[in-house]
Amino acid sequence: MISILGNSTNAILGTLIVVLSLSCSDSSNSSVKSLLKDYEIRGDVLEVDSNNSTVMVKILAEGNELALASSSANEVVRFQVQPGDLSLLENKITFRSMVQESFSPVYGKIHLLHRVWPDDRVERIRFNNVNRLLRRDTLSMGDDMIRGVGDFVPPFALYDQDGSIITSEYFDGSITVLNFIFSRCSIAEMCPASTLKMKKLQDLVAKTNIPYVRFLSITLDPEYDTPGILKSYARAYDLDEQNFKLGTAGKTVIDDLTRQFGILRKNEEELPLDHTMRTLMINQKRQIIWQVPGKNWSVEDFLSRMDSSEVETTKSL
Repeated sequence: MISILGNSTNAILGTLIVVLSLSCSDSSNSSVKSLLKDYEIRGDVLEVDSNNSTVMVKILAEGNELALASSSANEVVRFQVQPGDLSLLENKITFRSMVQESFSPVYGKIHLLHRVWPDDRVERIRFNNVNRLLRRDTLSMGDDMIRGVGDFVPPFALYDQDGSIITSEYFDGSITVLNFIFSRCSIAEMCPASTLKMKKLQDLVAKTNIPYVRFLSITLDPEYDTPGILKSYARAYDLDEQNFKLGTAGKTVIDDLTRQFGILRKNEEELPLDHTMRTLMINQKRQIIWQVPGKNWSVEDFLSRMDSSEVETTKSL
């Protein structure tokens, strides 16, 4: 009798463990799913086909309007990928992305990944923790405070054009030229002209052998400018990406940075993004040593100030 009861108890306990484990798994999947938009997936890259611009992806979770994976999840699906995003997915395993129907000459009807973001859990935690410090720092400054010459840059975290995290540590040990642009800017004398001047300055720095110089352009349009879009932008302007990074993040992060650096922007529906400009030089101690508001900064002026021995701050225009 005791043996029978023991066996029955063990069976019941075993059933409860299975049920509870399934419940936890379902809860975890539901939690991830609830964070995704309707046409968004989270997945792991298993294989990259650069010749046909496709990737094989194990789907970890998908939004409500999608049914790409079976009920068992973890299904492997082939996706078409745009060039900038393909470069990111060659280096990053876990990602999240919007999905839309497309057509491939090789595979016929296929789904296209777009608006691709890296989504490694450990990196995401680090990214969010740093930007909590940025948020706190922004709130502490008040409404009318803007960082100027002599001030230090705030802590921040961005994703660069390769999907890697860059922080304010990027400034350490180098003179860095910083500006704000966005890839869809169609006003020739604004972002396109600024990027061309940054490119010219980069070329002159290389020709004159000035050591330890870096460049950073931060997007003003984070809802469109994903890492992959910025990768295509860097290639279009033939930037040397060894010392030129383009950064993006969520809207709140960009709002905090533009507020601290005195960049005004206005985004109205069906109208181009309207914004002011500011180009800054930051030393190896993360301190602003020169800045020019507006679009009329000079490549020659910035080049002349790039003496690697310079440690004193200079006056703003």
